[in-house]
Amino acid sequence: MVFQLDQNPFDDIRDLIARVPAANPDVRKAAMSRQAEIALPSGELGRLAELAIWLASWQGQNPPKVERPQIVVFASSHGIAERGVSAYGSAETQAKIDALTSGKGSVNQIAGTAGCGLQIVELAPELPTPDITEQAALSEKECAATFAFGMEAVSSNPDLIGLGVVGAGATTAAGAVSLALYGGAASFWAMSGSAMKKPDLLVAKTKVIDDALIHHRGKLDDPLEVMRRLGGRDLAAVAGAIIAARYQNIPVILDGFVATASAAILHAIDPNCIDHCVAGSVTSRDSHHALLDRIGKKPVLDLGLGLGDGSGAALAISIAKAAAACHVGIGHGQN
Repeated sequence: MVFQLDQNPFDDIRDLIARVPAANPDVRKAAMSRQAEIALPSGELGRLAELAIWLASWQGQNPPKVERPQIVVFASSHGIAERGVSAYGSAETQAKIDALTSGKGSVNQIAGTAGCGLQIVELAPELPTPDITEQAALSEKECAATFAFGMEAVSSNPDLIGLGVVGAGATTAAGAVSLALYGGAASFWAMSGSAMKKPDLLVAKTKVIDDALIHHRGKLDDPLEVMRRLGGRDLAAVAGAIIAARYQNIPVILDGFVATASAAILHAIDPNCIDHCVAGSVTSRDSHHALLDRIGKKPVLDLGLGLGDGSGAALAISIAKAAAACHVGIGHGQN
């Protein structure tokens, strides 16, 4: 999908969101009828039935297929990492990227077992975005261009896609976005990522989120302004990928707090524009549970994973494959 920027790039994004296609109602009806035909006591397939109908509706085909699943991981870094909010900085971010590209990350192993392709998209991690307590993470044009770049990342024609993020300071930026969208206390939204394990990091993270909201006060009524001022490249790219997937009939599985915050930005513009998304897994952090609740997403899995690098999405893809297989393979009249 080609995304052209004009002199008002945020208007282009709003227009894309306003025009997202709906699920195919006829396919959804057919998928629901198929589930009703399966000779099991009503409801016994539970979430598997829901996932099969969801897959069919957004792929626009019944039966649904999960033959070309893909995990896309966006890698970036944030200037606020230098304020002591993260257990690792830009050097460690690059080490994580190197592990992923060499096949040694956790998501590599899980994606492999799930039969998923894996794409690592580097968003200039060697150039951290500015400190959001002092200035915006991105200009409007930079934000829109990164959104467009995220859209272009959905180009390998997958039939199901999982989205994750790695990068120093990302969960702090996502916490600031969450506070801007939903209010509450900075200390609550700071409860994510590596800071949960070290009280000094949690204090620093809370202060950065508070300071960022103070600095940008009065300029955060527009969710797209929230994205560019507080979010950074990774959140903008994930948001672009979510919208691109919608236009290409690709269901989306979100992984981690940061990807969820990206979806929350879109949800704040139009709740319907993330109907094609599900949450792959949920971390043990209350902030992530709360954010999923705000956007109406129930995680497929709750394993306490805190990685956010696509690992949870890859595990959920295995469940989606099972849901599609049951949808097709269970015979009429079989108990």
